[in-house]
Amino acid sequence: MSKKSSESCLSILLKMSIMLGVLALVAIVSVYFAYQKLNEFFNRGETMVIPDFRGMHIVEVFKSKPAGLDVVRRDEKYDDKQPKDHVIAQFPDPGTVVKQGKKVQLSISLGIQRVSVPDMRGNNMREVDLALLNSQLVAGDRAYIYSDKVAHDRLIGQSPMPGEEYGVNKEVDLLISLGRRHESLVLPSLVGSTLDEGKNKLKAWGFNFGRIYSRKDSGRPKFQIISTTPSPYSRLKKGEVVSLLISAGDDEGTATSEDLKKFEIFSGATATSAKMPDPAEKPDQKMPPPRILIADSPASANVTGNPAVKPAVNPAINPAIVVAPPEVEQEASAMKELSFVMPDGFMPKEVKFIHITPVGREQIYAGTHKPLDLVKVKAPKVPNSKVQIYINDVPIEERTIE
Repeated sequence: MSKKSSESCLSILLKMSIMLGVLALVAIVSVYFAYQKLNEFFNRGETMVIPDFRGMHIVEVFKSKPAGLDVVRRDEKYDDKQPKDHVIAQFPDPGTVVKQGKKVQLSISLGIQRVSVPDMRGNNMREVDLALLNSQLVAGDRAYIYSDKVAHDRLIGQSPMPGEEYGVNKEVDLLISLGRRHESLVLPSLVGSTLDEGKNKLKAWGFNFGRIYSRKDSGRPKFQIISTTPSPYSRLKKGEVVSLLISAGDDEGTATSEDLKKFEIFSGATATSAKMPDPAEKPDQKMPPPRILIADSPASANVTGNPAVKPAVNPAINPAIVVAPPEVEQEASAMKELSFVMPDGFMPKEVKFIHITPVGREQIYAGTHKPLDLVKVKAPKVPNSKVQIYINDVPIEERTIE
């Protein structure tokens, strides 16, 4: 190929490249100007910024919307945040720049969807949960109280009340029954009473009598009560069963050695004191109840040692309580005042003073006091006697009287 022909080909390629570049530039410029013309055609007039209509009542929206802005409802739905006829959302979003005449679509609230609260009173908790689920409601706060009329684990009351219109998925507060409260009673002493008297008294006090054991005891009349189980002065539930140990006189009794272990008996004037709290023990560890002291026979329990002297019973006070013989009563005419400061804490507590004498024990004071209260109790000055102090039925202190 000659040199002249090579230069001709290069020249042709260069010209074609220039022409293609010019054509491409013309096309880009033409598209740009066409876009501008079309934009001016479809967006004629002045621009504006779309206000925020969310949370506004639909009437306020139409009053406050700028002139030239078209507002329409897009849809309506339930909403638990916006009241009825208030704007939930808008399209386009607030702050969008548009030309006059732009249409703004609004989503309007129908308010909270409401249901009728069902009547669940008297239902058990499984039925209550099912009723709430079917009504599109949920359980709220739960409170528990004792009730003599409504059985355990059944609904006593509810809030809102049955039939009220209430929002979907809202909470319903429940008042639930714990059933009948078990009344707590102190078992008085039946020592010295006859068997028939003991049965009648137990019935009158709200207890039931259980098994009757007997043992040989020449020092007591036949069918006289020697001891009970649970022990005297125990705190029991109403209707609890109390078994009796009675004297068989000179006859052989029915109680075995194992049976007698159920009853607490002592002989003579020796008193056993309740276990005192151990500082090393845990604070919530409950102490065992104190032993109840019961004379093995009236003759061996008198203070003077004279077998002819027997404990006297004062029927005017309580025929079930054995009191001291005349010699002891004379000594008891003098009283000793005991002072006790309630322990520190947050809640009131029950304090008891139990007077222990050679012939038995007797509660001389019981009351509920606030922390750091000063409690003063007078106890009879009886030889060989002492006072045990209990806080919430736990022995915490023992003091000697004489």
